[in-house]
Amino acid sequence: MSTQGESNHSHYFYQHLPPFADFDMFHQSRFYQALPDDWCVVITDVLGSTKAIEQGKYKQVNAVGVASIVALINCVKPLKVPYVFGGDGATACFPMALLDTVKPALIAAEKMSQQQFNLELRIGVVPMVDIRHHGCDVLVGKHQPHSYYQQAMFLGDGLAYAEKRVKDPAPNNPYLIEEGVCASTEIFEGFECRWNEIPSPLDENISLLVQTICDDGKQSEQIYAQVLERVTNIYGDDSSHHPLTLEKLSLTGSSALLNIEAGIRSAFKSSFQRLKYLCHLHLMRIVGNWLMGRKVQTQATNWGAYKQNLIVNTDYRKFDEMLRMVISGTQEQRQQLREHLQTLHEQGLIVFGIHAAPSSLITCVVTDYNHDHVHFLDGANGGYAMAAKELKAQLKSSSR
Repeated sequence: MSTQGESNHSHYFYQHLPPFADFDMFHQSRFYQALPDDWCVVITDVLGSTKAIEQGKYKQVNAVGVASIVALINCVKPLKVPYVFGGDGATACFPMALLDTVKPALIAAEKMSQQQFNLELRIGVVPMVDIRHHGCDVLVGKHQPHSYYQQAMFLGDGLAYAEKRVKDPAPNNPYLIEEGVCASTEIFEGFECRWNEIPSPLDENISLLVQTICDDGKQSEQIYAQVLERVTNIYGDDSSHHPLTLEKLSLTGSSALLNIEAGIRSAFKSSFQRLKYLCHLHLMRIVGNWLMGRKVQTQATNWGAYKQNLIVNTDYRKFDEMLRMVISGTQEQRQQLREHLQTLHEQGLIVFGIHAAPSSLITCVVTDYNHDHVHFLDGANGGYAMAAKELKAQLKSSSR
C-alpha cells in the first residue's frame, strides 16, 4: 500500500504544507492552501446517530467514526493525509488515484460498524473537481503545536457541499460507497479505546460548535477571532479550561467498554479471537498501570510522560469550516457564553450549538506509545453530535 513510488507531486500536498503553531490563528486564510484538483473528500457518518446516542450508544458511535479514520490512514501509509473527527463520523481528503486502495478500507469500516454495533455507517467520496465545478472550495491548514502532533484544519465551503452530496437521499447516489472488496481486520490496527470517561476538572464540559454564516471572508475571520477571544475572557486560558487533567485519566477495567475496542480489532474473526483480544486488553490495563505508575522508561517509551503526552496530543479544539471545542467550566460560564453567541446569532452572523456533560471521552490511534499517538476527544452523552442538533436547527431557521 506504499505510495512512496508515486510520481505525482500533489500526493504530498499535505505533507509539504507549512504548519502554524498557534491555534489562535486558525481563522486566518493565509495559513491555508487549496486542496489539489486531483484529490477528493471522503465523508463518513453514522445514520441515526442521535437516536443511537439517546439509547446510550454514544461511545460506540464515537468509536465507529474514529475507526473509519484509522482504516483510511492505515491504507495510505506512509502518506500523510488531512482528516478531522466530528463525533458521529469523520471527514478526510486523499488523492483520487488512491481510491481503489482506500475503498476496501472504507467498506471494512462500514461492515464492521453494522456487524459489531448494529450501526449503519454511511460513506461517500466526492472529487474536488465536482466540488469546484459547483463554485465551492476546500482549503487545508496544518496546526502543529509541537513537533510530535499535528492536526488538519479546513476553511471554505467545500466540506459542507461534499456532505450535502453524500447525504442526498436520492436513489443511486453516485457518491456513496456501498459495495466492493472488504479489507481485513488488520486495517483497524492502532485503534484503541481503553480509558474511562474523564470527569470534568470543574462542574462540566461543554461541546461547542460555532459556524459563521456571513459571505464575507474577512468578516468571518473577525467573527471567529471575537468568539475565541470571548471564550478566553469567560473561561480563562488553555490551562484553565482544558478538559483533561493527569489525575483524572484512568485506564478502564470495564469489559463493556473494552468490548468496543475488541469488537473493532477482532471484526470478521471468531468469537474465540474476540474473547482472546478482550483478555489481552485486561492484561494490558494491569501492565499499563504498572508502567505509568512507576514511571518506567524503556528504550522505546517514557511511560512516566505518557499521560501528559496524551493530553497535548488531543484534538480538544479544531476547525473544519466550523470551530469545535470541548471546554471545562461552570454552568455560569456556559450561560455567559451562550448569551454572547445568541447575540451574534440574532445579528445573523453565526449559528452555534452547545451540549453540556459531566465528563468527556477519548478514542485513540496509537502507532507508537512514545510520540506517535493521536487522541480524539468528545463530550460524554453525545457531545458534538448533540451540539450539532442545535446548530442545524438554527441553520434551518436562518435559511427561511
